[in-house]
Amino acid sequence: MERKWVWKWVFVLLLMALAGVAMLPSFIKKPAEGAADPLPEFIRKSMPGINLGLDLQGGLRLIYEVEVLAAVEDKRDHLGQAIVDALAERAEFKGVKMMPGAEPHAFDLVFPSVEMRDAKEVQDILKEYRESASIFSEEGATLHMALNEPVVDYTRELSVRQAMETVGNRIDELGLANTSVAQRDEDIIVEIPGVDPARVDRIKRIISQTARLEFKMVDAQGSQAFFTSIKDLIVADGPIELQEEQVSDGERGNVKSYFLQAKDQQNGKSGRLLLKEFMARPEVKAKLPADRAVGYEKEQGRDDANNPTPDVVWRTYYLEKTAGVTGEYIDAAAVMDDPSDGRPYVSLSFNQAGAKIFEELTGKNVKRHMAIQLDDVINSAPVINERIGGGNARITMGGYESYQSLYNQAQDLVVVLRAGALPAPLRPLTESTVGPDLGRDSIAKGQWSLMLGFISVVIFMLIYYRFSGLAANMALLVNGVLLVGILSAFGATLTLPGIAGILLTIGMAVDANVIIFERIREELRAGKSPRAAVEAGYKRAFWTVFDAQVTTFIAGVVMLQYGTGAIKGFAVTLLVGIVTSLFTSIFVSRLFLDWATRRSAESLSI
Repeated sequence: MERKWVWKWVFVLLLMALAGVAMLPSFIKKPAEGAADPLPEFIRKSMPGINLGLDLQGGLRLIYEVEVLAAVEDKRDHLGQAIVDALAERAEFKGVKMMPGAEPHAFDLVFPSVEMRDAKEVQDILKEYRESASIFSEEGATLHMALNEPVVDYTRELSVRQAMETVGNRIDELGLANTSVAQRDEDIIVEIPGVDPARVDRIKRIISQTARLEFKMVDAQGSQAFFTSIKDLIVADGPIELQEEQVSDGERGNVKSYFLQAKDQQNGKSGRLLLKEFMARPEVKAKLPADRAVGYEKEQGRDDANNPTPDVVWRTYYLEKTAGVTGEYIDAAAVMDDPSDGRPYVSLSFNQAGAKIFEELTGKNVKRHMAIQLDDVINSAPVINERIGGGNARITMGGYESYQSLYNQAQDLVVVLRAGALPAPLRPLTESTVGPDLGRDSIAKGQWSLMLGFISVVIFMLIYYRFSGLAANMALLVNGVLLVGILSAFGATLTLPGIAGILLTIGMAVDANVIIFERIREELRAGKSPRAAVEAGYKRAFWTVFDAQVTTFIAGVVMLQYGTGAIKGFAVTLLVGIVTSLFTSIFVSRLFLDWATRRSAESLSI
């Protein structure tokens, strides 16, 4: 029996030692690069230490709204195009067009004739898509269709969930530690503690960049009809000019293609913005076919002799709206240097499915231009000389900046491509920066609250329970060391609500001992010996204490699962504190009382 009691003390002291080692990185910060680290490397790597949250050390808080309607439109376009492809490949019904409707979830299937629309093969294929879309009216050779409501709801919900995951992946790629990404309805809240102000603009740009990589075919011949139809809307001698060129367009050979161009202005307005504003005019949008889109490419200005000038020029491309291949098929992305000119570029590798689609796309469109588009900016529009197998492609870094600038752009692009494209654009709602002065003030107040709470409890227990109160206080000290040690070992982030959770843990730990001590008093008044009273008191109080802690633990689990930000910080410290409190109030405090009753079997100071 004596040996068993000693081993219990050894176990507690070993736990204290381990917790003490785990606490070291929390109090001994990593020195500046080049300076000697006082802690061994294995401790620094295996024990991350406690990190301070946004409310304690300052940082950046960003709130974005996910534009879910864009995700619904994307779902509609892909479903409509899938139906058109199925009709062309399986029923050999060519010439069917998918046209987006007035609502984000609506679209039209336009058939060459009513007879084709009513053909049995068409109805059979449409039945396969009835769980996703339904026909709500017919008009001539056109079927008016819409995504089913459950599909729309699921797409909206999924887009927010995927956007949250993608933002988290991008933050991980940037190496930002202790960042919190939470969802509130259709908003995403990003909290980045201790961020370097010099990195804020880059972080915001990478987080909010849609990074939708698409490979789209250029409709060179169709550009002539569209751009000539809006020719009269272009102001003569204005910043926007209509240009023409001879380009290759597959089986049609060389055709005359039209495009708009605009230079960056001296007042700081970019040519791209001028072109986008022009294309957004209602009278221009009305003439753009629903199955076509316009992309923008940055070029270097040239004079009449084709010599380069300092000007930056933006031009348009007339594109098929539906992408042949998208970034979702990318398996790997890396920055490489072109051996011919030393300029950095991004090398892409498609997965097996993407490689097959890319090979089929290039095989069908030999001698046509294919635009590589990131969001609405065209990276390049090379001519497909032959079918391209192997599933590899490259994105050259357009622009005429220095090597380092182009390399940084390539690195940022790799970050967003590896993390995945956002399923829908993010619209910034609010941005707030918490300064470090507020953090220091909060830490000081938190330290005072912890100190005053701890001292008050210690004094009360000593006065009311005498030596037994001292045993409870020693157990409370062990509880604090174990709690901080566990939080340090797992690299937990401490927030102001987390400090409140630690204070609550102190109260709960003492509360458990109060229940146990009152039971012991009852046993002593009943005439039992101190040792028997301690034995019976702990035995009778165990389930009362355990039930109370379990119900609180369940509430903490719910807060951790469904809470965000500050609520999660409170839940983490609460849950860890419940575990350590149960151990110290039942196991550690009893060791002290057992020691007291061994020294004096006739009395117990309680």
